[in-house]
Amino acid sequence: MQSSANHNAAFRDAFLIPQGEVHQYRLPMPDIDGSGRFVLCEDMAIADGSVVAGPPEFSWQHYNEKTFVELNFVMSGQLYQTHEGLISRQLFTQGYANFLFNPCSWEKNELADNKGFRNLGVHIKPERMIALLDSYAPELHQLTDKIAKGTPFVVHSPTAYFTPRLQHTLDHIWESPLPQGLKRLHFETQILQLFGLQCEALLSSHKSAGTDALRTADRERLHHARQYLLEHLAFPPSLAELSRICGLNEFKLKKGFRLLFGQSVFAFVSNERLEAAREQILQGEYNISEIAYGLGYTHPQHFHRAFKKKFGITPMGLLK
Repeated sequence: MQSSANHNAAFRDAFLIPQGEVHQYRLPMPDIDGSGRFVLCEDMAIADGSVVAGPPEFSWQHYNEKTFVELNFVMSGQLYQTHEGLISRQLFTQGYANFLFNPCSWEKNELADNKGFRNLGVHIKPERMIALLDSYAPELHQLTDKIAKGTPFVVHSPTAYFTPRLQHTLDHIWESPLPQGLKRLHFETQILQLFGLQCEALLSSHKSAGTDALRTADRERLHHARQYLLEHLAFPPSLAELSRICGLNEFKLKKGFRLLFGQSVFAFVSNERLEAAREQILQGEYNISEIAYGLGYTHPQHFHRAFKKKFGITPMGLLK
């Protein structure tokens, strides 16, 4: 099933809204429940689109008429994307991010399942991006050269997950002050923060080839271990059990996990539990104690302390 809705017209219309004003919209496609938010700050913009329901393999495409350098972040779910001449039907899952430039080209999106997805994109005009890279990250001059020449490129984030600082920025990006001028300042600051964090990740990967020391087979086993943990957050296995499950000894498991994913197994489980709790609290289907017990916390007060330490707010405060 495919949709050819006129996204170009909708995108053009979004650029008519006042600077710093959040524009909310519904995706103009049949058989699919989707919405989004868009905010413009002169030569930069944020587009946050969500699909909460739709038939598997539903697809839509649009022509990227306006020229931007994009920073893309898959916030939840998964989808296939195809970018003309650049990316051939690649599956993007939660935690994936990229740095993309593909001017005047077709883009196709396909639902990978019926669970939906959310993707947040930062769009920066080429001239502004060149100025930012020249001023703050001259080490990435190869990207500056490609943008100046109009040469398409995509740089995938070196990690398959959002770091805590990146996750925090993405989680709070729409929490802007009320005065219109301060709204615009808030969003400009958030865009620059995301730009800085992505550049930091790219520069760090260039400086350290540590993950290259991991054999392909070991990488696959570590990704298997990560996925198993995600599926068993309430009752995660011990390191010895996880070692047997993924086929690595404990030393390789602990060292490789930290090297590949940037945190220990324990920290990963703790962070993912709290992220899952936050999402369940916002959904409102269960009370806070039920959520805490359901995610494996034996004492609600332990959950409350961990939640406040990570998010700076209590679970009850999240609902206010």
